[in-house]
Amino acid sequence: MRMKIFRIFAVLLVIFSLSFTAQTKNTAKPVVSTPFYFADMTDAQLAETVIDTNDVVMANGLPEQTPFWIDMVDRELVSNNGEGVYVAVLDTGLVSEWPFFFSQANIASGLGKGFSHDIYWDDTAQDIMIGPLRDDCGFITGLASGHGTHVTSTIVGFNVNNAYWVPGVAPNVTIIPVRVLDAWQVDTPYGTVQLTGGTDEMISAGIRYVADLSLSLNGRVVINMSLGGSERSAMIEEAINYAIGKGVIVVASAGNNYTDGMGYPGGLTQVISAGAGGWADMFNMGWRADVPEKLKSKDSMGNNSQHYLEDFSSRPNKYLDQKTQDLDITAPGAWIVGPYRDAFSSDLAYYYLSGTSMAAPHVSGIAGLVLQYKPNLLQDQMEKILSIAASSLPFAADDAMVAYPFEDPYYYIASWGGGDYGAGFLQADEAMKAAATKYK
Repeated sequence: MRMKIFRIFAVLLVIFSLSFTAQTKNTAKPVVSTPFYFADMTDAQLAETVIDTNDVVMANGLPEQTPFWIDMVDRELVSNNGEGVYVAVLDTGLVSEWPFFFSQANIASGLGKGFSHDIYWDDTAQDIMIGPLRDDCGFITGLASGHGTHVTSTIVGFNVNNAYWVPGVAPNVTIIPVRVLDAWQVDTPYGTVQLTGGTDEMISAGIRYVADLSLSLNGRVVINMSLGGSERSAMIEEAINYAIGKGVIVVASAGNNYTDGMGYPGGLTQVISAGAGGWADMFNMGWRADVPEKLKSKDSMGNNSQHYLEDFSSRPNKYLDQKTQDLDITAPGAWIVGPYRDAFSSDLAYYYLSGTSMAAPHVSGIAGLVLQYKPNLLQDQMEKILSIAASSLPFAADDAMVAYPFEDPYYYIASWGGGDYGAGFLQADEAMKAAATKYK
């Protein structure tokens, strides 16, 4: 069985036996008293190496190779491309090599922004402290992972070694990169500590920045948050409500906790939340292979459908006061390829990533396609349209055998567990049909 190894925790290397109770006079506070939110990712495997990102000689004419996830959502059946719509990716920002990977995409670098804190060892407090919010950090990733770069690549597409272009869900939307997840390396008397994640202050500031920015843009805005945490934050919820009130569409990943419940902010009723499904046959066929048009058909693994629900994908938990309707839809979120690197690493490559983090940008991209067609839609209307569209493709209610070549026996079982997948599996053409019929 595969290892789910990439859930990122706040403290990775060193565990201290300190009290972590001291406060200082400069509004700093101990790290362990601060809730952190993390990228909603579960697994990563190398797909292809990067040859030379300095060779930026591309033109808008690379041959295209359609990946399975674009085929699964029927992107080719939609004429819209997201032109005139903005998608703000609130994540780890973009790696410094982004001009290479997004050579044929629209990245609004001038609108990019970063929010973070200084985290440091305080000799007086004998504690690791987190300072006030900073908004001068820029959108370049720094020590954090390439998660935001990978998420962005699903929306607009990416360059593979100047050999070909992988199209995105909404290739002509304009990306606004906003860094709200960060990484820190802190020297202490006890050794070096590595921290990753984002605070509710960072995330809510990013949301409010985009909400205010949207008023000056000539086009509608979608926020994509492929991140989550176990704690419901009033600060983040207030910022989301503020953004929705400004006409911004807000999408978030549902979390990777299976039946233990949805994460937040994806678990909020007013947020369009995305669960993760996949193509069980992908590793048998290849990530650039055609997916059978009829997803409700048996595959070579013996499954009753071509698409399946990943077992890590969070479902509402009634004991956490989460309701069935809190999970909206499911989209491809297993083994999506894109540029990525681990936190604290310079080993940049093309990786297969899994998680509801990978599902959310499919939903955000499709929302961008719909907004190009119906630019006056509000959050609740978009949620209805996407839910109607997804309801046409439910999941088979059984376990799935999924090809997985990285371990013997070369497959794993995605357990159904009787859980919820929202309205169903979202496809772009069905979303356009639902928009046409629901809001004429």
